[in-house]
Amino acid sequence: MNHSSRESHGNEKFALPPQPICDLYKMYQKMGNEAINNDPNVVDFTRGLSQEQMKVLVPVETILSDLIATAGAAFESHTNLTHRVAIEAIYSHPACTIYEHKEFPGLRLLPSLLPPECQLLMVNALFHRDLSNPLHTTNLTPDYEIPYPPVTKGSSHPASFFTLPQSSTDENKTFRPKNPHSTNKALNIAQFLQKKLRWWTLGSQYDWKTRSYPCISPTKFPSDIAALVTTLFKSSFVPESGVVLLYSPKDYMPVHRDVSEESPRGLASFSLGCDGLFIVARDKPNSTAAEPKQNMIVIRVRSGDVVQMSGESRWAWHAMPKVMAGTCPEYLKDWPAKAEGGVPKEYEKWRGYIRGKRLNISCRQVWDDPPVNLASA
Repeated sequence: MNHSSRESHGNEKFALPPQPICDLYKMYQKMGNEAINNDPNVVDFTRGLSQEQMKVLVPVETILSDLIATAGAAFESHTNLTHRVAIEAIYSHPACTIYEHKEFPGLRLLPSLLPPECQLLMVNALFHRDLSNPLHTTNLTPDYEIPYPPVTKGSSHPASFFTLPQSSTDENKTFRPKNPHSTNKALNIAQFLQKKLRWWTLGSQYDWKTRSYPCISPTKFPSDIAALVTTLFKSSFVPESGVVLLYSPKDYMPVHRDVSEESPRGLASFSLGCDGLFIVARDKPNSTAAEPKQNMIVIRVRSGDVVQMSGESRWAWHAMPKVMAGTCPEYLKDWPAKAEGGVPKEYEKWRGYIRGKRLNISCRQVWDDPPVNLASA
């Protein structure tokens, strides 16, 4: 497939973002947690919406508790992890009200959609299974030989990186530079997971350099996460690709647009772990010289929240300027260890890993009509 700089939906892949959202991004990047807590312009559903925010954020739909429970059960039934979590509490999780922004057609906010048990299932799947799959590209893949864990005895998938020795110097258990003349240094497992890991790609593997997708993909989107997404969103889109972003408190995501996909169908972005600030901007239709030319919104996203971007907002500029330290919910803080046991003993050395991290997984449909060789992959 020939991927030009301009996609079929008319958006340039390499276009520069507008200055107003860049300025807003820089302002929030410098803010501390207390200032953000007191900022009335930040949309924060836990704090409550202001009168002005309630004028533009309109309840449009409710995802009932039964559907959330059904989605959680579908997730659990599809997963092939050897260590699961109990999902009984999912059935008592409250319904989720969906809010849509009047000035951002298709931008929908789903606060506290995922029950804690579903969040744990997703974190387990992403880290213990999907990260260990050699078909899933990571930010280190181009430069390092990766010591993928061996397949777990009695299982069809590799063991978790969290079961490997943290500080081993064994060359079979360290990340070695592909180019011995490069400035890259060998990494142990602790350095990889704590400092160097930034992202990994699920399903159809996105090429970050060309900002395009391959027509042939040997990697299918994980069936359990797909079951969760298609149930919650009533099959309004089919997850074909996903990018898992891993943040520490000093990390950020610059202003960009997701315009490489051919399908205009909605994109769902799930937040796990620490809170973050999410900024979205779009050009105002029929704006004049006397008023701002962009609508912009700043949203505090917490663990379990979901942002859906479809319609006009599917191609909107957005960014993550801030990850807020000390905001990970209690039920995730000890991950991957568990107080009651029931997980591999090696996880105890990693107790509290997720306490200082934020995970974001964006699930998206790439093709309206998948190429024949992709559909049959």
